[in-house]
Amino acid sequence: MKNLLLMRHATAAEKETGQQDADRELTLFGERQAGEMGIKLKSLGLVPELVLCSPAVRTRATVENLMAEVGRNLPLQLEQVIYHGSETEICRLVSDVSDEVDTLLLVGHNPVISFLAAMLQHEGQEPVNFLPATVAHLHFTGMTWEHLRAGTCKLQALYTA
Repeated sequence: MKNLLLMRHATAAEKETGQQDADRELTLFGERQAGEMGIKLKSLGLVPELVLCSPAVRTRATVENLMAEVGRNLPLQLEQVIYHGSETEICRLVSDVSDEVDTLLLVGHNPVISFLAAMLQHEGQEPVNFLPATVAHLHFTGMTWEHLRAGTCKLQALYTA
């Protein structure tokens, strides 16, 4: 069984005049949230073997603060589709992940991260409310990421910082 961890970035600063959305940074509170989530994932034995992350400043900073508390650098792939793509496109990205990866962390943005969680969950499960730094722990019932599709995951837990 595979573990898919879907995470919304931690609390970000408001967009400043003339600033690109992708350049928004985390607040000090957001840095602390991301670190707390790293501690939580480590304590639960859910340290990912691979992180797929939007290239936005706030998502990269979320991963950096999380990794600092996990206590080690994790393999990281920055993927533009997580910032600009749809839930279907992101699902295709995940389906290309090596089957050697059993626990995968995907760090992205709302509302797409919420749409992705809803799409992947079995019918009848409650939708996930992704506050900043929230992680949805989905169990993927397949043996290979290639078979990830709508309705193939069960929400195991929801973690908030």
